[in-house]
Amino acid sequence: MHKLRSNDETMNAGKKWTIEEDNKLVQEITENKTYEEIALEHKRTAYSIQLRVISRIIYPKIKDNVEIDMEKVSLEYNIRTKELLYNINKLKMKATENKEKPSKKPIQKSKHDEEPTNKQIFEYLTQLDNKINEINSKLDNLEYLR
Repeated sequence: MHKLRSNDETMNAGKKWTIEEDNKLVQEITENKTYEEIALEHKRTAYSIQLRVISRIIYPKIKDNVEIDMEKVSLEYNIRTKELLYNINKLKMKATENKEKPSKKPIQKSKHDEEPTNKQIFEYLTQLDNKINEINSKLDNLEYLR
């Protein structure tokens, strides 16, 4: 990192991105600039520009779409399909890990009656949903490794 930052062309490598930089990146991608051109503008590496495009432009668009054609996305953004899939799956795993960790305790019965409350049922369903998302993300990674 020190070596990159001491180079004038990559002096912003590893530094936090600003909102203005992200906005400029979206504009530059829309203008079909190459990753190398964008990297020079931002004083970062071309690879870091690709990663930023994946995490801030591509992933938000496709994260909920299970039927997305990744090869088409790969061509559209000029990123190798294998690398795109790897980084998308990495982002999905991170999103799953960052969700609240569900409590391991089972639904407890209310003091007043034997039936669980709506809140307890909702919490339990949320736990199940998180687990399903985690499993789907792991399955995506297995599919990618094939």
